[in-house]
Amino acid sequence: MKKKPLITISVVLLVVLGSYTLLNQKSKTSKDQLSVTVQNPITTLDPNFADDIGSNWAETQTLEGLYTLSDKGQVIPGMAQSIVKPTNDNKVYTIKLKDNQKWSDGSAVTAQDFVDSAKRQVNPSSKSTRANHFKDLANYDEIRKNSSDIDNLGIKAIDNKTIEITLSHPVPYFNFILANQLYPINSAKVKQYGKKYGQTDQTTMSNGAYMIKKWNQSATSWEFVKNPYYAGANQVHYQTIKSTVVKDATLASKQYIAGQVDEAEISGSVIGDLKKKNISGMQSKPKGRMVFIVWQSQDKITSNTNFKRAISYAIDRQVLANQTLGDGSVAAKSIVPSNEVTIDGQDFNKNLDLPFDKDKATSYLKQAQKELNQKKISITLNIADTDGYNLLGTYLKHRIETVLPDVTINLNKMPLNAEIAAFNSRNFQAGTLSWSTDYNDPIDFLDMAYSNGAINFTKWHNEKYDNLIEQINQQGEANDSRYQLQQEAAKLNNDLNGVTPLYQMSNVHLLKSTVKNLNYPLIGYQNYKYAK
Repeated sequence: MKKKPLITISVVLLVVLGSYTLLNQKSKTSKDQLSVTVQNPITTLDPNFADDIGSNWAETQTLEGLYTLSDKGQVIPGMAQSIVKPTNDNKVYTIKLKDNQKWSDGSAVTAQDFVDSAKRQVNPSSKSTRANHFKDLANYDEIRKNSSDIDNLGIKAIDNKTIEITLSHPVPYFNFILANQLYPINSAKVKQYGKKYGQTDQTTMSNGAYMIKKWNQSATSWEFVKNPYYAGANQVHYQTIKSTVVKDATLASKQYIAGQVDEAEISGSVIGDLKKKNISGMQSKPKGRMVFIVWQSQDKITSNTNFKRAISYAIDRQVLANQTLGDGSVAAKSIVPSNEVTIDGQDFNKNLDLPFDKDKATSYLKQAQKELNQKKISITLNIADTDGYNLLGTYLKHRIETVLPDVTINLNKMPLNAEIAAFNSRNFQAGTLSWSTDYNDPIDFLDMAYSNGAINFTKWHNEKYDNLIEQINQQGEANDSRYQLQQEAAKLNNDLNGVTPLYQMSNVHLLKSTVKNLNYPLIGYQNYKYAK
């Protein structure tokens, strides 16, 4: 680390000068090009493995499902000819593809490309963390738990343009799954590239409005270029979306103010400063994304329920959201976002709460100390190295150690892809994580603490909680009965801390007034194909 100090200093100087030059250049944006900054890199463009914010956002630009979302966030036909009405007690979807649907190399998108994608994602050998998104397909449990043949999964190609999907039970939100989850894979290219599929621009195939260029997994900048084979290409206004990862929100805002970028994703303390300066173009919208603490269930300390209760009661979520973050984020009342669904005309979270209570925090810690047979407790908390997460980590450390002096929080800042890898390998004690919903039903978040959930990184298990989730999965309609069971599960998680909810994120962007029709929906991400 100390062998080449002059080179290190030179690199830092170049970075500083480069940033200065960037801020002082004249804008190179044109009528058919947008320049944007984002806070998260893209870790993969293989739709069967994309489970982080940056990758899911990029999927929205480069892939299209059987259905898709309109510029207002409504489900509309994508590759499919129409939105179909399911048959056989609302369990069978027979969907036909539109004519002339093509991949970015000009080859045809077929029904089998969708079938192969679903089977690859569900197949236990793939170890996909997204498998659970297809848990409602017929025979999913037999395949995942009892090693049944993957060809028994409830999806098949009737012919090149017709797909038949069979569910194990009616699913009220399944149209959203078809819009946001069932993306096709180019079956021929998957055979050719194997695990390298979707890892570079050269091994990535697009059937959406844009192709990706100048990208690999370590890239901090890339371009989305209009896909000439996309059926709706003549309706896509911008030819190129130039994207750069800028984790420092202050730098991102400076680039926007200097006219270097048309859109900047920002978070953290800079938002308050920009509000005071009345900087134009700030867009702040509630997001269906929750931030929470993930606990390692195999660790002696972080598997202790009373310790987790102590931590939860030590956190003042109102202060965290309103003062520390100050970006429009909302204090969590449960693991489920507010304003997603209602019960008897009231918000799902109406009767739920996660209060700060120093006395309860102290009492639960004493119980944990007795159970653990130790007074001083130290844990390591992983956090992603972005501006927003840095603020979060600093707050959690200071707050918890102040309220509970016997507890020490060691912050381990790391790149997001490294943090995700640590979660996948169970190589962590605790960590902060966010999850975005792809459909308007609380089950997507409740699955975080479900022992059979593909996105339960901790493998936490509670029989009562699991039973509730299984009851919910037998409810075939989006009604108050289903939501009341979900509310009961959310309340139980609040108490037991399968995961510990912190806050609901807000979309905060700076956007030039010249850019029209670019919206930030509660579900999903902004889609540049609609921008004018």
